[in-house]
Amino acid sequence: MDAMKMLKDSYHVMAKDMLELRRNKMSLAALFIMPLIFLVMFGFIFPTGNTQLNMPVGLVNLDHGQGSSEFIAQLETVNNNTHYMALTNFTGVDDAMTQVKEGKLSGVIIIPQGFSDNITNGKSGTFTAYIDNSIPQSSAQIQQALSSTVINMNNIKAEANVMTLSKATNQIVNPQAMIFPYTPNVETSIPGQTNYFNFLAPGLMIMIVMMSVMTGIPEAISKEKEIGTFDGMLSAPISQISVIIGKTAALCTRGLIQCVIILAIAILLFGVTIQGNILLAFFMLLLGIFSFIGIGIMAISMSGDQASSTMIVNLLMFPMMFLGGVFYPIQQMPWFMQIISQFIPLTYAADAMRKIMLLNAGIGEVMTQIVILIVFGIVTMAIAVPLFRKSMTR
Repeated sequence: MDAMKMLKDSYHVMAKDMLELRRNKMSLAALFIMPLIFLVMFGFIFPTGNTQLNMPVGLVNLDHGQGSSEFIAQLETVNNNTHYMALTNFTGVDDAMTQVKEGKLSGVIIIPQGFSDNITNGKSGTFTAYIDNSIPQSSAQIQQALSSTVINMNNIKAEANVMTLSKATNQIVNPQAMIFPYTPNVETSIPGQTNYFNFLAPGLMIMIVMMSVMTGIPEAISKEKEIGTFDGMLSAPISQISVIIGKTAALCTRGLIQCVIILAIAILLFGVTIQGNILLAFFMLLLGIFSFIGIGIMAISMSGDQASSTMIVNLLMFPMMFLGGVFYPIQQMPWFMQIISQFIPLTYAADAMRKIMLLNAGIGEVMTQIVILIVFGIVTMAIAVPLFRKSMTR
Protein backbone atom coordinates (compact mmCIF):
# COMPACT_ATOMS: atom_id res chain seq x y z
CA MET A 1 0.00 0.00 0.00
CA ASP A 2 2.82 2.40 0.90
CA ALA A 3 4.56 1.56 -2.38
CA MET A 4 1.40 2.32 -4.36
CA LYS A 5 0.97 5.65 -2.54
CA MET A 6 4.61 6.55 -3.18
CA LEU A 7 4.22 5.81 -6.91
CA LYS A 8 0.97 7.79 -7.03
CA ASP A 9 2.58 10.75 -5.30
CA SER A 10 5.56 10.52 -7.66
CA TYR A 11 3.20 10.62 -10.62
CA HIS A 12 1.55 13.79 -9.34
CA VAL A 13 4.94 15.47 -8.87
CA MET A 14 5.92 14.45 -12.39
CA ALA A 15 2.59 15.66 -13.81
CA LYS A 16 3.07 19.04 -12.09
CA ASP A 17 6.53 19.49 -13.63
CA MET A 18 5.33 18.43 -17.09
CA LEU A 19 2.42 20.85 -16.83
CA GLU A 20 4.84 23.66 -16.00
CA LEU A 21 6.91 22.67 -19.04
CA ARG A 22 3.87 22.76 -21.31
CA ARG A 23 2.95 26.24 -20.05
CA ASN A 24 6.48 27.55 -20.56
CA LYS A 25 6.62 28.16 -24.32
CA MET A 26 10.34 28.94 -24.41
CA SER A 27 11.29 25.75 -22.55
CA LEU A 28 8.96 23.74 -24.76
CA ALA A 29 10.54 25.21 -27.89
CA ALA A 30 14.04 24.52 -26.55
CA LEU A 31 13.01 20.91 -25.92
CA PHE A 32 12.66 20.41 -29.68
CA ILE A 33 15.26 22.86 -30.99
CA MET A 34 18.20 21.87 -28.77
CA PRO A 35 18.59 18.30 -30.18
CA LEU A 36 18.71 19.68 -33.73
CA ILE A 37 21.30 22.30 -32.76
CA PHE A 38 23.44 19.75 -30.94
CA LEU A 39 23.37 17.23 -33.77
CA VAL A 40 24.07 19.75 -36.51
CA MET A 41 26.65 21.74 -34.56
CA PHE A 42 28.73 18.86 -33.23
CA GLY A 43 28.25 16.79 -36.37
CA PHE A 44 29.81 19.42 -38.63
CA ILE A 45 32.28 21.04 -36.23
CA PHE A 46 34.09 17.85 -35.28
CA PRO A 47 36.04 15.95 -37.95
CA THR A 48 34.08 13.50 -40.05
CA GLY A 49 37.00 11.39 -41.14
CA ASN A 50 36.79 12.70 -44.73
CA THR A 51 39.54 14.66 -46.41
CA GLN A 52 38.89 18.36 -46.80
CA LEU A 53 38.24 19.31 -50.42
CA ASN A 54 39.55 22.16 -52.58
CA MET A 55 42.38 23.13 -50.24
CA PRO A 56 44.28 26.11 -51.74
CA VAL A 57 47.74 25.01 -52.92
CA GLY A 58 50.29 26.91 -54.98
CA LEU A 59 52.25 25.33 -57.85
CA VAL A 60 55.70 26.62 -58.87
CA ASN A 61 57.41 25.03 -61.89
CA LEU A 62 61.11 25.94 -62.04
CA ASP A 63 61.97 23.22 -64.55
CA HIS A 64 59.75 23.86 -67.62
CA GLY A 65 60.82 20.57 -69.22
CA GLN A 66 58.79 17.78 -70.76
CA GLY A 67 58.92 15.70 -67.59
CA SER A 68 57.59 18.51 -65.40
CA SER A 69 54.89 19.32 -67.95
CA GLU A 70 53.72 15.69 -67.90
CA PHE A 71 53.85 15.72 -64.11
CA ILE A 72 51.67 18.84 -63.92
CA ALA A 73 49.23 17.42 -66.47
CA GLN A 74 48.86 14.22 -64.43
CA LEU A 75 48.55 16.22 -61.22
CA GLU A 76 45.72 18.30 -62.66
CA THR A 77 43.99 15.22 -64.09
CA VAL A 78 44.04 13.37 -60.77
CA ASN A 79 43.05 16.49 -58.86
CA ASN A 80 40.11 17.12 -61.20
CA ASN A 81 38.80 13.69 -60.23
CA THR A 82 39.41 13.98 -56.48
CA HIS A 83 39.06 17.76 -55.92
CA TYR A 84 41.45 17.54 -52.99
CA MET A 85 43.33 20.71 -53.93
CA ALA A 86 42.59 24.01 -55.65
CA LEU A 87 45.82 24.61 -57.60
CA THR A 88 47.14 28.09 -58.42
CA ASN A 89 50.22 28.59 -60.63
CA PHE A 90 53.00 30.94 -59.53
CA THR A 91 56.09 32.02 -61.46
CA GLY A 92 58.30 32.35 -58.40
CA VAL A 93 58.73 30.73 -55.00
CA ASP A 94 58.72 34.01 -53.08
CA ASP A 95 55.28 35.01 -54.33
CA ALA A 96 53.84 31.65 -53.31
CA MET A 97 55.48 31.78 -49.88
CA THR A 98 54.00 35.23 -49.29
CA GLN A 99 50.55 33.79 -49.97
CA VAL A 100 51.21 31.05 -47.37
CA LYS A 101 52.22 33.61 -44.75
CA GLU A 102 49.06 35.61 -45.48
CA GLY A 103 46.96 32.49 -44.91
CA LYS A 104 45.73 32.35 -48.52
CA LEU A 105 47.50 29.05 -49.31
CA SER A 106 47.72 25.84 -47.30
CA GLY A 107 50.86 24.73 -49.10
CA VAL A 108 53.09 25.05 -52.17
CA ILE A 109 54.33 22.38 -54.60
CA ILE A 110 57.75 23.34 -55.99
CA ILE A 111 59.16 21.50 -59.03
CA PRO A 112 62.93 22.18 -59.06
CA GLN A 113 65.26 22.54 -62.01
CA GLY A 114 66.56 19.21 -63.31
CA PHE A 115 63.26 17.45 -62.58
CA SER A 116 62.77 16.45 -66.24
CA ASP A 117 66.38 15.30 -66.59
CA ASN A 118 65.96 12.95 -63.64
CA ILE A 119 62.82 11.46 -65.19
CA THR A 120 64.56 11.02 -68.57
CA ASN A 121 67.59 9.32 -66.99
CA GLY A 122 65.47 6.85 -65.00
CA LYS A 123 65.80 8.63 -61.68
CA SER A 124 63.05 9.70 -59.30
CA GLY A 125 61.50 13.05 -59.96
CA THR A 126 61.86 14.72 -56.58
CA PHE A 127 59.78 17.80 -55.82
CA THR A 128 59.22 19.87 -52.67
CA ALA A 129 55.89 20.15 -50.87
CA TYR A 130 55.97 23.14 -48.53
CA ILE A 131 53.07 22.83 -46.08
CA ASP A 132 51.74 25.35 -43.58
CA ASN A 133 51.56 23.39 -40.31
CA SER A 134 50.56 26.30 -38.09
CA ILE A 135 47.16 24.57 -37.97
CA PRO A 136 48.02 20.89 -37.34
CA GLN A 137 44.60 19.58 -38.42
CA SER A 138 44.75 21.31 -41.81
CA SER A 139 48.38 20.28 -42.21
CA ALA A 140 47.49 16.62 -41.67
CA GLN A 141 44.61 16.92 -44.15
CA ILE A 142 46.75 18.39 -46.91
CA GLN A 143 49.53 15.86 -46.36
CA GLN A 144 46.96 13.10 -46.67
CA ALA A 145 45.52 14.66 -49.83
CA LEU A 146 48.97 15.15 -51.36
CA SER A 147 49.98 11.59 -50.50
CA SER A 148 46.82 10.18 -52.09
CA THR A 149 47.33 12.31 -55.20
CA VAL A 150 50.96 11.24 -55.64
CA ILE A 151 50.04 7.58 -55.14
CA ASN A 152 47.44 7.88 -57.90
CA MET A 153 49.97 9.59 -60.18
CA ASN A 154 52.60 6.92 -59.47
CA ASN A 155 50.07 4.25 -60.36
CA ILE A 156 49.29 5.93 -63.68
CA LYS A 157 53.00 6.31 -64.49
CA ALA A 158 53.79 2.75 -63.44
CA GLU A 159 51.01 1.33 -65.60
CA ALA A 160 52.31 3.28 -68.59
CA ASN A 161 55.86 1.99 -67.99
CA VAL A 162 54.67 -1.61 -67.67
CA MET A 163 52.67 -1.34 -70.90
CA THR A 164 55.73 0.09 -72.69
CA LEU A 165 57.87 -2.83 -71.51
CA SER A 166 55.13 -5.27 -72.45
CA LYS A 167 55.07 -4.00 -76.05
CA ALA A 168 58.86 -4.02 -76.27
CA THR A 169 59.05 -7.70 -75.21
CA ASN A 170 55.88 -8.81 -77.03
CA GLN A 171 54.51 -10.21 -73.76
CA ILE A 172 50.97 -9.79 -72.49
CA VAL A 173 51.18 -8.32 -68.99
CA ASN A 174 48.48 -7.16 -66.60
CA PRO A 175 49.82 -3.84 -65.22
CA GLN A 176 47.62 -4.00 -62.11
CA ALA A 177 48.92 -7.46 -61.22
CA MET A 178 52.51 -6.30 -61.65
CA ILE A 179 52.12 -3.10 -59.63
CA PHE A 180 49.66 -4.40 -57.02
CA PRO A 181 50.35 -8.11 -56.42
CA TYR A 182 48.24 -8.03 -53.26
CA THR A 183 44.64 -6.79 -53.32
CA PRO A 184 42.54 -6.56 -50.14
CA ASN A 185 38.82 -7.34 -50.17
CA VAL A 186 37.47 -5.08 -47.43
CA GLU A 187 34.22 -5.90 -45.65
CA THR A 188 32.69 -3.69 -42.96
CA SER A 189 30.63 -4.37 -39.85
CA ILE A 190 27.96 -1.88 -40.97
CA PRO A 191 26.54 -2.38 -44.48
CA GLY A 192 26.62 0.51 -46.92
CA GLN A 193 28.12 3.95 -46.49
CA THR A 194 28.59 5.36 -42.99
CA ASN A 195 29.53 8.79 -41.71
CA TYR A 196 30.48 10.58 -38.52
CA PHE A 197 26.82 11.00 -37.59
CA ASN A 198 26.58 7.21 -37.13
CA PHE A 199 29.25 7.53 -34.45
CA LEU A 200 27.84 10.75 -32.99
CA ALA A 201 24.09 10.02 -32.71
CA PRO A 202 24.16 7.17 -30.12
CA GLY A 203 26.58 8.99 -27.84
CA LEU A 204 24.71 12.27 -28.24
CA MET A 205 21.44 10.61 -27.22
CA ILE A 206 22.90 9.35 -23.95
CA MET A 207 24.67 12.69 -23.38
CA ILE A 208 21.37 14.60 -23.76
CA VAL A 209 19.81 12.33 -21.15
CA MET A 210 22.77 12.88 -18.85
CA MET A 211 22.50 16.65 -19.19
CA SER A 212 18.73 16.60 -18.62
CA VAL A 213 19.05 14.62 -15.40
CA MET A 214 22.24 16.09 -13.94
CA THR A 215 21.31 19.72 -14.59
CA GLY A 216 17.53 19.33 -14.31
CA ILE A 217 17.30 17.93 -10.79
CA PRO A 218 19.38 20.70 -9.11
CA GLU A 219 17.67 23.41 -11.16
CA ALA A 220 14.16 22.10 -10.47
CA ILE A 221 14.63 21.67 -6.72
CA SER A 222 16.59 24.91 -6.31
CA LYS A 223 13.91 26.81 -8.21
CA GLU A 224 11.21 25.33 -6.00
CA LYS A 225 13.22 26.35 -2.94
CA GLU A 226 13.77 29.91 -4.12
CA ILE A 227 10.12 30.59 -5.01
CA GLY A 228 8.94 28.92 -1.80
CA THR A 229 6.88 26.06 -3.27
CA PHE A 230 9.30 23.33 -2.16
CA ASP A 231 8.46 23.81 1.53
CA GLY A 232 4.78 23.40 0.70
CA MET A 233 5.56 20.22 -1.21
CA LEU A 234 7.50 18.78 1.72
CA SER A 235 4.74 19.71 4.17
CA ALA A 236 2.27 17.71 2.09
CA PRO A 237 1.69 14.07 3.07
CA ILE A 238 4.20 12.70 0.56
CA SER A 239 7.65 11.21 1.10
CA GLN A 240 10.88 12.82 0.01
CA ILE A 241 11.57 9.78 -2.16
CA SER A 242 8.33 10.48 -4.06
CA VAL A 243 9.56 14.00 -4.76
CA ILE A 244 12.85 12.67 -6.12
CA ILE A 245 11.16 9.98 -8.22
CA GLY A 246 8.54 12.38 -9.58
CA LYS A 247 10.99 15.08 -10.61
CA THR A 248 13.37 12.50 -12.06
CA ALA A 249 10.53 10.94 -14.05
CA ALA A 250 9.61 14.36 -15.50
CA LEU A 251 13.21 15.01 -16.50
CA CYS A 252 13.54 11.51 -17.96
CA THR A 253 10.44 12.11 -20.06
CA ARG A 254 11.95 15.32 -21.41
CA GLY A 255 15.24 13.57 -22.10
CA LEU A 256 13.58 10.66 -23.90
CA ILE A 257 11.56 13.06 -26.07
CA GLN A 258 14.79 14.77 -27.09
CA CYS A 259 16.42 11.40 -27.81
CA VAL A 260 13.54 10.48 -30.13
CA ILE A 261 13.99 13.81 -31.91
CA ILE A 262 17.75 13.23 -32.28
CA LEU A 263 17.15 9.73 -33.63
CA ALA A 264 14.55 10.94 -36.13
CA ILE A 265 16.76 13.81 -37.34
CA ALA A 266 19.81 11.55 -37.60
CA ILE A 267 17.90 8.99 -39.71
CA LEU A 268 15.97 11.40 -41.93
CA LEU A 269 18.55 14.14 -42.52
CA PHE A 270 21.96 12.56 -41.97
CA GLY A 271 21.53 8.99 -43.18
CA VAL A 272 22.19 7.25 -39.86
CA THR A 273 21.29 3.57 -40.05
CA ILE A 274 19.98 1.59 -37.09
CA GLN A 275 21.07 -2.04 -37.21
CA GLY A 276 20.05 -3.16 -33.71
CA ASN A 277 17.05 -3.45 -31.44
CA ILE A 278 15.66 0.00 -30.76
CA LEU A 279 13.84 -1.19 -27.62
CA LEU A 280 17.13 -2.42 -26.17
CA ALA A 281 18.65 0.96 -27.02
CA PHE A 282 15.95 2.78 -25.05
CA PHE A 283 16.43 0.36 -22.16
CA MET A 284 20.09 1.41 -22.17
CA LEU A 285 18.97 5.04 -22.09
CA LEU A 286 16.89 4.36 -18.99
CA LEU A 287 19.83 2.58 -17.42
CA GLY A 288 22.03 5.56 -18.20
CA ILE A 289 19.45 7.82 -16.55
CA PHE A 290 19.57 5.65 -13.42
CA SER A 291 23.37 5.93 -13.27
CA PHE A 292 23.26 9.76 -13.46
CA ILE A 293 20.39 10.46 -11.03
CA GLY A 294 22.53 10.12 -7.92
CA ILE A 295 25.06 12.69 -9.17
CA GLY A 296 22.35 15.31 -9.67
CA ILE A 297 20.83 14.66 -6.25
CA MET A 298 24.24 14.89 -4.57
CA ALA A 299 24.87 18.23 -6.28
CA ILE A 300 21.71 19.82 -4.87
CA SER A 301 22.25 18.18 -1.46
CA MET A 302 25.73 19.66 -1.11
CA SER A 303 24.76 23.20 -2.17
CA GLY A 304 22.44 25.76 -0.74
CA ASP A 305 21.29 27.51 -3.91
CA GLN A 306 20.84 27.01 -7.63
CA ALA A 307 24.07 28.79 -8.59
CA SER A 308 26.20 26.53 -6.39
CA SER A 309 24.47 23.33 -7.52
CA THR A 310 24.81 24.35 -11.20
CA MET A 311 28.50 25.01 -10.70
CA ILE A 312 29.02 21.58 -9.12
CA VAL A 313 27.08 19.84 -11.90
CA ASN A 314 29.01 21.67 -14.65
CA LEU A 315 32.27 20.80 -12.95
CA LEU A 316 31.33 17.13 -13.21
CA MET A 317 29.41 17.14 -16.47
CA PHE A 318 31.74 18.88 -18.91
CA PRO A 319 34.72 16.55 -18.36
CA MET A 320 32.30 13.64 -18.84
CA MET A 321 31.10 15.07 -22.16
CA PHE A 322 34.58 15.14 -23.68
CA LEU A 323 36.14 12.15 -21.91
CA GLY A 324 33.16 9.81 -22.34
CA GLY A 325 33.81 9.04 -26.00
CA VAL A 326 30.81 10.98 -27.33
CA PHE A 327 32.72 13.07 -29.89
CA TYR A 328 36.05 11.24 -30.20
CA PRO A 329 36.93 7.55 -29.88
CA ILE A 330 38.51 6.94 -26.50
CA GLN A 331 41.28 4.97 -28.21
CA GLN A 332 42.54 8.21 -29.81
CA MET A 333 42.95 9.97 -26.47
CA PRO A 334 46.22 10.09 -24.50
CA TRP A 335 46.72 7.10 -22.20
CA PHE A 336 46.05 9.03 -18.97
CA MET A 337 42.73 10.32 -20.36
CA GLN A 338 41.78 6.77 -21.31
CA ILE A 339 42.31 5.76 -17.68
CA ILE A 340 40.13 8.65 -16.46
CA SER A 341 37.39 7.72 -18.95
CA GLN A 342 37.12 4.27 -17.38
CA PHE A 343 35.67 5.88 -14.22
CA ILE A 344 32.97 7.81 -16.13
CA PRO A 345 29.55 6.15 -16.53
CA LEU A 346 28.92 8.01 -19.79
CA THR A 347 31.78 6.01 -21.34
CA TYR A 348 30.00 2.69 -20.80
CA ALA A 349 26.55 4.03 -21.69
CA ALA A 350 27.74 5.56 -24.99
CA ASP A 351 29.75 2.45 -25.87
CA ALA A 352 26.76 0.19 -25.24
CA MET A 353 24.45 2.45 -27.26
CA ARG A 354 26.76 2.28 -30.28
CA LYS A 355 27.11 -1.48 -30.05
CA ILE A 356 23.33 -1.91 -29.86
CA MET A 357 22.35 0.62 -32.53
CA LEU A 358 25.17 0.10 -35.04
CA LEU A 359 26.45 -3.46 -34.49
CA ASN A 360 23.15 -5.14 -33.54
CA ALA A 361 24.60 -6.24 -30.21
CA GLY A 362 22.39 -8.14 -27.80
CA ILE A 363 22.24 -8.04 -24.02
CA GLY A 364 25.07 -10.56 -23.78
CA GLU A 365 27.47 -8.34 -25.74
CA VAL A 366 26.78 -5.32 -23.52
CA MET A 367 26.36 -7.12 -20.19
CA THR A 368 29.60 -5.65 -18.82
CA GLN A 369 28.38 -2.10 -19.47
CA ILE A 370 24.96 -2.91 -17.97
CA VAL A 371 26.50 -4.24 -14.75
CA ILE A 372 28.84 -1.23 -14.43
CA LEU A 373 25.98 1.26 -14.91
CA ILE A 374 23.76 -0.55 -12.38
CA VAL A 375 26.54 -0.67 -9.79
CA PHE A 376 27.40 3.00 -10.36
CA GLY A 377 23.74 3.99 -10.03
CA ILE A 378 23.24 1.99 -6.83
CA VAL A 379 26.39 3.39 -5.21
CA THR A 380 25.61 7.03 -6.09
CA MET A 381 21.96 6.69 -5.03
CA ALA A 382 23.02 5.08 -1.73
CA ILE A 383 25.12 8.19 -1.09
CA ALA A 384 22.71 10.74 -2.55
CA VAL A 385 19.44 9.83 -0.78
CA PRO A 386 20.78 10.20 2.80
CA LEU A 387 22.50 13.44 1.78
CA PHE A 388 19.24 14.75 0.32
CA ARG A 389 17.26 13.87 3.46
CA LYS A 390 19.90 15.51 5.63
CA SER A 391 19.86 18.65 3.50
CA MET A 392 16.08 18.89 3.87
CA THR A 393 16.46 19.19 7.64
CA ARG A 394 18.77 22.20 7.37
